[in-house]
Amino acid sequence: MKRVQFSVHRTVGEARLLAGTLEAEGMSVQVRGESLAPLTGEIPSGETWVELWLHPEDVEQARAVVAELKENQEEASRTVECPACREENPGNFELCWSCGVELPRGLRPRLRAV
Repeated sequence: MKRVQFSVHRTVGEARLLAGTLEAEGMSVQVRGESLAPLTGEIPSGETWVELWLHPEDVEQARAVVAELKENQEEASRTVECPACREENPGNFELCWSCGVELPRGLRPRLRAV
């Protein structure tokens, strides 16, 4: 059985977080290149990136998990107002962090100053 490269990350932290998520879903993940990360700036940056490798049969499941993570990240970048206390909450919250009331699913974009 061989492993295939699944993703490349600039930091060990990013790679380890995703590897932990994939392992929690039952996949076998191998992190490669993390020992070179401290050499950033000494050798070409592309050589210090960290790679995740998976068994070929786990790649599709891993892609689905990553897609779900991206969707959750997009929801978190939006806000939803609590109907009870009017506090703004991240869009991926189910309950208001302030009063505990269940939040509606209608999201609005979070405005940011440029």
